[in-house]
Amino acid sequence: MFAIDGLELLRDTIADDATIVKARMNPKDFTRLRKMGARDLIYYCLNKKGLCTSMEINNFVDKVGKGESISVQSLFDQRMKLSPLIFKELNIKYLSSFYSEHPDEVKLYKGYVLLAIDGSDLEIPNTRACIENYGSSGNSNGGVARAGASICYDLLNHYITDGTVEAYRTAEIEMAMNHIKAVGSLIKPYNPIYIMDRNYVSLGFMQYFEQNGLKFLCRLKANSHYMEETARMTTCDEIVEIKHTKNRLQRSRFPSEELFQAVKGKTCTRVRIVKYLLPTGETEYLITNIEDFSYSEIIDLYCARWGIETVYFSLKHKLKIEKFTSSIPQLINQDVLSSILAYNIVQSSKNEAHGTIEQTGYKHEMEVNENLAIGFVKNDLILIMLEEDTQKRQQMFDNMLIKIGRHKVPVRKGRNFPIVFKTDNTNSINKLESY
Repeated sequence: MFAIDGLELLRDTIADDATIVKARMNPKDFTRLRKMGARDLIYYCLNKKGLCTSMEINNFVDKVGKGESISVQSLFDQRMKLSPLIFKELNIKYLSSFYSEHPDEVKLYKGYVLLAIDGSDLEIPNTRACIENYGSSGNSNGGVARAGASICYDLLNHYITDGTVEAYRTAEIEMAMNHIKAVGSLIKPYNPIYIMDRNYVSLGFMQYFEQNGLKFLCRLKANSHYMEETARMTTCDEIVEIKHTKNRLQRSRFPSEELFQAVKGKTCTRVRIVKYLLPTGETEYLITNIEDFSYSEIIDLYCARWGIETVYFSLKHKLKIEKFTSSIPQLINQDVLSSILAYNIVQSSKNEAHGTIEQTGYKHEMEVNENLAIGFVKNDLILIMLEEDTQKRQQMFDNMLIKIGRHKVPVRKGRNFPIVFKTDNTNSINKLESY
């Protein structure tokens, strides 16, 4: 099973000296014996629980049995030597193993991997340094520090295939194109369908999918630039030609000169538009280049996109990704990318534990309680990975799965919660919890 195989792969990779070389910010880093070496720091970041640094250190030292503690300043100095990209590389290796070596566990929709892409505002320390590096949500006098996060998420297998943190208000299409480039080789040998919300619709982005032979599905804005075409629809499902008018061919609307010239050289873009009614009575429009799926399948595909919204909730409120302890971009990236890897480890454990749930006797389908699964993984993960005895390591992992599988919650489909936008910061560096 991938859950234990993936942990073994991560364990071996972290133990590899070649990984430590890649983890260095500079060639001379981690060449001297310290209390917290590169491997310790990787495990430390994966074990963080959103507490103050002193308590995180205390918990980590007690867990790994290092005996002698380390000061907050010494930890900071060591973390400045660790490249955040090591967590991205570990995540790529982890998920590549899943898609290429565990085909029996990969869930597909009509042969496709369903990937959702979406962005979110990220609360970062409200300091001058963060505002200068990332930007703010308000004006220069009353702004609150914010960063822009974006992830690409496998809706059926529940893995974050790629994630990034950029300056606030970075173009979502630009970040999405970077995800697509990163994920292409990761999910081989499968083909993806990219499902996105209304902010990703543009002629340039549609051209990008056409040039790369990729499938997309997006929701149209109520007041989109394509109202003229939707108004002419006589049925709920039509192939439409979007004309390349002068207004639509403004260079500023294209992510690159190449895409602009490609669209400029054509008179129209052929797409499929699907119209359907929401339970509220509102009309929703979906735009796609998928022509061989049925009307109901297209609607079901887009509805599945809701899964990516729950990922951000899990990252922020369960894994506490916004509980940063520094304003330095390098450490913010460490925290975000290590949380993504930790999230994926939790999901692999959840996926395996879910298969042990007996569904009979319940009114609703039952699934693993993710909040408790995160707690069990955070408590047991490092102990499992540091255990030298293979049989004991397997037994510790099996015991963790048993604990995860005992705690279930009902799946209540069709629920929808309004998005609440925060106007201030709730995660001050100096006010993090100690328990």
